[in-house]
Amino acid sequence: MSVYFREVQLPPSPSNRHPEKIKLAGTFAPKSKPNVPEQKGILLRGMTEIIADIQSDRADSITPLEWTYCLWAKPEWDIKNPERAPEISQAIWLVAHNNTRLKQQLLWRLALHHSHQLENPVSSNAPALDPGLVECFADFANTATAADALPLQIIKILTRDLPDYELAKLSWQYLKTPVELLIKAQLPASIPVVDRAGPHLAGIFAKNQVSDLSGVEWLLRCLKEMAAGPQLAAVEELLVKISSDILKNQRPKLVEWVRDEYYPKLQLLSAPARESLIRWIGALNYSYFQKTIDLVARMLRLSDAEIKQLEERRDFWANYTDRLKRVRLLLPQSSVSAIGYQLQFDVDILPEDGAPATEVCIFQFEEYCAIEFFRGTGAEIRLIKRSKENDRLLFVKKELSTKRLRKLGGEVHDRVFMWQSSCEKWLKQKNIIPNEGTKSFQGMSQYYGKYDPTNGLRIPEPQEQKQRDVLLKKWQKEMESLS
Repeated sequence: MSVYFREVQLPPSPSNRHPEKIKLAGTFAPKSKPNVPEQKGILLRGMTEIIADIQSDRADSITPLEWTYCLWAKPEWDIKNPERAPEISQAIWLVAHNNTRLKQQLLWRLALHHSHQLENPVSSNAPALDPGLVECFADFANTATAADALPLQIIKILTRDLPDYELAKLSWQYLKTPVELLIKAQLPASIPVVDRAGPHLAGIFAKNQVSDLSGVEWLLRCLKEMAAGPQLAAVEELLVKISSDILKNQRPKLVEWVRDEYYPKLQLLSAPARESLIRWIGALNYSYFQKTIDLVARMLRLSDAEIKQLEERRDFWANYTDRLKRVRLLLPQSSVSAIGYQLQFDVDILPEDGAPATEVCIFQFEEYCAIEFFRGTGAEIRLIKRSKENDRLLFVKKELSTKRLRKLGGEVHDRVFMWQSSCEKWLKQKNIIPNEGTKSFQGMSQYYGKYDPTNGLRIPEPQEQKQRDVLLKKWQKEMESLS
């Protein structure tokens, strides 16, 4: 099939037509010059004049622009003047001792030179710094002041074996990220060795068992500075190498960051790193619960029986830390006021609803949420089947009262005399099992605390079971009054 287009007819071009305004503009002549300052041309001197000033101790007369030109043109000048080149190179470094701008240019170019050598030793590109000036750097370094210590350290590192690891060690020594370190030294922070230093930082952190605030904050800044690939490698190393005391001192800040960044991307991690991250998160969640229990027991005026009951719960859940996916703490205003500034993590306020005052902890497991009521009538634990709606209600909704939580129903277990064995078996029915490798439960006697994965905890002896049954009936009546 053929397609034909109609010929386009354009109007004739007006040869002698000019708009009236253009005619008027053509006859306009300015009566005075615009008020623009006149700039006289800057006369740049050549290498001959600049070299003459260097040799005659008149370096102060050389402008910054002329120094830039000198460093650029010197390689060619050296070729033409080989006998004078070493002397002039030494003289330039000598001037740099008292000329901050020149010194900065020299060190910047020297860092680039060694970086280029690291990446491509046989490159034929124009050098970042004249070879003669590179050779004379050692003389300058021997007479430099303490103010130049950092840039000199970094430049020397660029000439050694394993410069990326050496730069990482220096980063730890100064508590600066690699980029911050080079910026502080006024050297180019974009050289490739800076990126390659990143993966070594996690190993240095783990090896030195860092847990103080400045050290943890340093590592977090380093991680945030890394590209995705190096950051993932660093997180892998942290997760695999730091297996104990992860919550020591300020390390919870690191756990929180890794949790927030990598739990949603769990599939990117290796199997050992995934298992470690789950343990980290569980330990962090349990620590919030443990610290709250300890603060409530210490700061509130409780009876010995109430304190013992709280400590039993704290120790019991210590055996399930690897299963804790999330935790939420709700405290009455009276408890928050009593504990005050010592609450260094987020808690929500339980509004007064006429129910006896109690603190509440909500644990999230794989298939269930557990609601632990600390004190008062009932003082029970409830298991609620997980769903999107229940997760939203228990972990997102702000207004949650004690009565409203109990109205959710669920399955209930007591906290009366010798409750641990029965509770462990009850949880196991819901596929909530103790941490892998558990041989005895924390906070229990050696006899009753011995744990067997098949049979669980030892049940109470007959006499103790009778005592428990009596107390259990009393507890059940109290629970009926709460419904």
